[in-house]
Amino acid sequence: MRILVVSDTHGDYRSLAAALKLLGRSVQALLHLGDGSGDVRSAARSGSPMPPAYGVRGNVDSDSSMPLLRRFDADGRLVMIAHGHRYPLGEGTSCLSHAAREAGARAFFFGHTHVPHYEERGGVAILNPGSLSRPRGPWGPSLAIVEAPPSSSCLDVKLYELVGTSSSPRLRAIRF
Repeated sequence: MRILVVSDTHGDYRSLAAALKLLGRSVQALLHLGDGSGDVRSAARSGSPMPPAYGVRGNVDSDSSMPLLRRFDADGRLVMIAHGHRYPLGEGTSCLSHAAREAGARAFFFGHTHVPHYEERGGVAILNPGSLSRPRGPWGPSLAIVEAPPSSSCLDVKLYELVGTSSSPRLRAIRF
């Protein structure tokens, strides 16, 4: 299973549409981690290839029907997804790995900070894809691609900057 993970599009569905133009046919799921989860519908209306999409509500999303926390099955691996604004991230990501372990999850994906981040903490993959529209830190608009191979219990996580134009988007690997 190949998963596109995005966050913090903040009403700029065009950046999401560009990412989907590039990747929509090659992924089996789209996870939107909040603050612009309605942009998924707008990107779909733009004609972008659209895999099944799953989202959570962020601190600026108004759709109360969206969950604050969601469990996602990535080919037999439980992944927790949340925006992140309800977790004490100023103290690091240990609260996320603890929440994931308590739920029996292999990973916790979050947004909110607009900064790409990936680490393994206590056997839990912690991922923030950054922001597709309002990036912070040294990288531009960013996203993650997560591979969940059927023959492995691991997740393969790669972070990318979205570069180029909306009509000709490209990916550039983010290296920490």
